[in-house]
Formats: sequence, C-alpha cells, structure tokens
Amino acid sequence: MTSRRLAARYAEALFGLAQEQADVDAVRRELQDLTQVIRGSPALADLLERPDLDADRKLEAADLALAGRFSEVVMALLATLVRHRRGEYVPEVTAAFDEMADDAAGVVRAEATTAVPLTDDQRARLTAVLARVTGRRVVLDERVDPDVLAGVRVRVGDRLIDGSAAGRLQRLRDELLRQPGRS
Repeated sequence: MTSRRLAARYAEALFGLAQEQADVDAVRRELQDLTQVIRGSPALADLLERPDLDADRKLEAADLALAGRFSEVVMALLATLVRHRRGEYVPEVTAAFDEMADDAAGVVRAEATTAVPLTDDQRARLTAVLARVTGRRVVLDERVDPDVLAGVRVRVGDRLIDGSAAGRLQRLRDELLRQPGRS
C-alpha cells in the first residue's frame, strides 16, 4: 500500500472524529501547524523518522518539543503514527485531511499559473468559470511563472487545463513532429 493511501486512512479516521466533535476546522489548523513545526525543525523530523528508536522514546521527545501546543486528538494521531512506525507521514495525513475537509465543505482548490499576476477582474472571471464547470466553490491559488509566456495554466485536482502560449506552442511542435514524411 502506498504512503498516500495509508495517510488517507489515518486522515479518514481523524476526520470522522473531528466531525463527531464538530471541530473539523480547528483540527485542520492544528494539523497544518504541526506540519509546519515538523518542517521547520529538522531534528524533530529526523526523530519521527528514526527506525532505531522505540515509540515511547520518540513520543517523550516529541511531547517535550511540542510542549502542549496541540490538542489531545492531534497528539493522539501523532502517537498512533509513531507507534505504527509512520511518524514521517504527518504532512501526507495533513494533505489528505485538507482534501476531505474541502470535499465536505463543497470546495475545490485550483491553481492558476500565469506569466503576470491576475487582475481582480481576471481572478473573479476565472473563479466564476471554474465554479460553473466544477459545480463547487473554488479557492484559487495563484502562481506567476514567466515561462507560461501568456494565457493561463489551471490545475484542478488531477486535471490540467493549459491555455498558455507555451502550452499551445508545445502542442503545435508535437503536431509538426507527428506529420508523415518527416525524416
């Protein structure tokens, strides 16, 4: 089983518990904070990954490092991951939990990449079109990449909509290379 699928199982269990406690947003914020703490502390990240330490020693050290910053439910998740030798999965569990929370709230995340920043009007029109296409409320993350040249490249989940000049040029190049009689 892949780490993504395993992380999704842990996230699903935690999500169910968070829903029962009507605390999905708070748990989500804590998971994101925990992920940032781990990413910002190489020593803590290394500790969670070390196979040579037993779970109790890891948890004692993690408790000291985190000093009561997180709720019981988030610390219980960390303890479960550590005991199952999956302490390094916290970021993946967080990502899976985020997806479940978005899905439950009727939200879809989209990433728009453009050569220059979008204007407020362009952002509003793009968000409206994506909402109409997906049937969900859209949260738009924006990136600027000069390699796009012009237009926009949008990723919604696993789907890529490439309306960039760079994408059109690449498709044209590929089509020319496929023409018969080419040596």
